[in-house]
Amino acid sequence: MAHTYIRHKDFEPSGAAASDTEDVINLTLAIKGVEFAVILVEQADGNFKLSFRSRCGVNCAQLAQQFGGGGHKAAAGAGIDGPFEEAQRKVLVAVREAMQSEKD
Repeated sequence: MAHTYIRHKDFEPSGAAASDTEDVINLTLAIKGVEFAVILVEQADGNFKLSFRSRCGVNCAQLAQQFGGGGHKAAAGAGIDGPFEEAQRKVLVAVREAMQSEKD
């Protein structure tokens, strides 16, 4: 599993926008040995956009539903309110539980 995040302040030096991060989740999943990826992208309002990708059987749609989102088994998205540390903790706990359920 790989997880990453992009904070809103990270966009400022380059002039990039949150919409410029659409492919980061796919690049993360392309890393050798990574079977599941999640990214948190902070929006201008301080909330986070979540993207999930799976090649290991974890159902991304079910995971995203826990955060009010949806999608497909292999790819899904959702959103979560900040602050960052709490949002990240909630997401990673849910991901670990989903991965453990898939193993069982």
